[in-house]
Amino acid sequence: MFYYEYWGEQTLPIKMNMALEEFALARSERMGVATVRFWDVRKDAVVLGYGESPSAIKRADRSFDLARRITGGSHVQFDSNCLAYSFTVPMDGSFKHFDDMRKYYAEKIGAALTELGIDVSRVDNRASTINVDGRVVASHAMYWGVKSSLMHGLMLINKYDVNTILRRVRLNERKIGRHVYSEEAALRGIPALGARLANRMRMISPTARTEYAKRLIEEEILKQITGGNHANKQVGSAVFEEAERIVSDTHIGKPWVLDRTPPLSSDRVDTIPGEELDGKLRDGLGYCLYSQVTNRDFARMSEPIE
Repeated sequence: MFYYEYWGEQTLPIKMNMALEEFALARSERMGVATVRFWDVRKDAVVLGYGESPSAIKRADRSFDLARRITGGSHVQFDSNCLAYSFTVPMDGSFKHFDDMRKYYAEKIGAALTELGIDVSRVDNRASTINVDGRVVASHAMYWGVKSSLMHGLMLINKYDVNTILRRVRLNERKIGRHVYSEEAALRGIPALGARLANRMRMISPTARTEYAKRLIEEEILKQITGGNHANKQVGSAVFEEAERIVSDTHIGKPWVLDRTPPLSSDRVDTIPGEELDGKLRDGLGYCLYSQVTNRDFARMSEPIE
C-alpha cells in the first residue's frame, strides 16, 4: 500500500519523542511516504490527551516528565515497561476514514503478536485496544490530518508499577450493575507480554529480557507492516533540529502542556477522534487504556470492590 521509511528505535525524553511524531507527519505530507518508528522514554513520563485538563495529575514532581500529545484520549504513563510505536501516512486516498487506518495497523500489530506465539484474544477497534486473555495490553490513538495522518500506540511488555501510577495520576472507578470496578485493579491484571516470550529468551540474561522482548516485537511488527519494503533511516542531528523547529512553531514558549495553547487548526487537522479542536479541556477522565472500553468488557478486566 505504501513505501515506508523505517526510523528505527530510540530512547529519548518524552518531549523529543512527541517532536519526532510531528516531524514524521510533516515528512509524510512533504515526501508522500509512510513512516514507522518505535520508541522508549529516557525518564518516566505522563502524557495528557489533546483535550484533557491537567487536573488528571495528582502530584507533579521531578520523578516524571509531563507532556501533551496531538491525539485524543486521556492520561497514560510511559516507562521502561512500555513499548511505543508511531505510524504516519500521506493522505493519498489509501484510507477513506480514520477507522480504516486504525483497523489496518491494529490488525497488523495483532498479527505480529500472534506470529510470536502470543494468543491475541481480540483486536478491539471500537475501544482502540489489543487484548490478551481478555485484558488490554496495547492502546491506540489517532490524528486524522488534512495532508498526513498518525496512529500511535503503547504496548505493555511488563506489568506496570501501579503504586507509582496511583501517586501520580487519577485512576477512576465505575459502577457497573451492583458492583464498583477500579482501573487500579484492571492495571494490576494486565498480562506481561515479555513472559509470553520466555521460550525465545532462554539464553538471554534476566536483566536484558525486557529490551530483548521489545526488539522481538518491533521486528515482527515491522515485518507485518512493510513486508521488508522499507528504507532504513537514521535519526541524527539534522532530524532532531527539524523536529524541534516544527514543534517550536506551536509548542515552545507557549502553554501547550498546561492549557493546550495554541490549539491545532483546521488547516492542519481534519479530525482528532473524540475531540473538539478548540473545545474546553475535559476533567475527570480515566486512564487512557480503558477510556473507550465498554462497561461489560471492563468488568471482566477488573475486580469488584467489596
